[in-house]
Amino acid sequence: MHRKKDEYLEEKMKRWVLLTKKACVMAVCAALLPGAYETARQSLLGWPRQAVQEGMIPDGLIVKKQGLETAMDVGAMSSGWNSGVGTVGSSSAAAVTSGSNTDTQTGNTVNAAAQSSNSSGNGSSPRVIRSGSRSDVKEGPGKEWDAVMTVATPITGYLGGSKLTLLANQTNTQMLSVLVETNNGRMIMIDGGTEGDSGHLVESLLARGGHVDAWLITHPHSDHVGALKDILTHPEYGVTIGNIYYSFQYQGWYQDNEAYRADLVGELVNAFQILPPQALHGDIVKGQEIQVDNVKITVMNQPYLFSTNSINNSSVAYMLDINGKKALFLGDMGEEAGKQLIADNSPENLKCDIVQMAHHGQDGVGFEVYKILSPQICLWGAPGWLWNNDSGSGVDSGNWKTIETRKWMAQLGVPYHLCIKDGDQVIQ
Repeated sequence: MHRKKDEYLEEKMKRWVLLTKKACVMAVCAALLPGAYETARQSLLGWPRQAVQEGMIPDGLIVKKQGLETAMDVGAMSSGWNSGVGTVGSSSAAAVTSGSNTDTQTGNTVNAAAQSSNSSGNGSSPRVIRSGSRSDVKEGPGKEWDAVMTVATPITGYLGGSKLTLLANQTNTQMLSVLVETNNGRMIMIDGGTEGDSGHLVESLLARGGHVDAWLITHPHSDHVGALKDILTHPEYGVTIGNIYYSFQYQGWYQDNEAYRADLVGELVNAFQILPPQALHGDIVKGQEIQVDNVKITVMNQPYLFSTNSINNSSVAYMLDINGKKALFLGDMGEEAGKQLIADNSPENLKCDIVQMAHHGQDGVGFEVYKILSPQICLWGAPGWLWNNDSGSGVDSGNWKTIETRKWMAQLGVPYHLCIKDGDQVIQ
């Protein structure tokens, strides 16, 4: 506890010194270059890029591709945009790999059932489609990211009787909500998404009995814990929770680093009080193991307290060993946290079969991290507009870095990509 407080005070002092320096520079700009003051302020403080980095854009600013009318209601826009570009969802659009397929890079095997060409395309029939298998994939400089396409139907025969579901967004924003079911039907949740995703999450949990044995929190941002807060404050929903695992800092740290979001942390901690004290595990440490039926969960790090991209970088990473397959959840770790994660863990301990793409696949950990992880399956918590870096003027018109990350995955030869833009995605 004292160590955390000392680290917090040291980080607060560093932040105060940095802000003082910035204030001095802005004062000089204001005095000598009045016309350039606003530009200097934006550059030094990072505004307004913060909202862009978080993938939050007002619905009214998104323009539909057909015509130039501004986007209508969220539901109509989501149905049109979530289809995105680069999705493989029907047998007529791509070559279907049937039987048992061995990936030449990793040596892992994925089993898939073949699907006939008259499929309804509703995702009920399992199959696996190799990314880049389409005959019309574009070639040439700058287009290698086109080869990274998403699997829109379940991957089967992979988790030995367990099941992983990447739940789709119910609003137009990015989010992370992953449900893992063990061999005996016990449930593990990772984050849960926004408050607007709560209804779909509750429905999914109740359909499986309604009791979550272990709820893992990466970090307290609304697109990760909004639904959990809503569920805790509405016990009438019927969802029960056995244990919540997390590692938060002092409330003052959030106030100092991201004041406009600090209230959520306090509200979430207050919502925790509905549960008995023994259900709250806010003191998790690096290397801690949590066993839920046949799934072993390992805490990979203590929160990293950087002054840059602070709360995203404070994400706790969890490694789930599911019948020998390893799934790593990175939360919203940025470049700084990614470098520290690989410095604190051996490559052998980080290598995984499934990875949740950091910060929804844009502006998260660097290429060197994914190279060490060497995954076979990527989970993307990105709506269609974020997947395509589309701010409303077409593919790659935005300031997000999703296309760059897709290039990395193409370079690494990762064969399977599941994305929330295609609806709920299943690995079993």
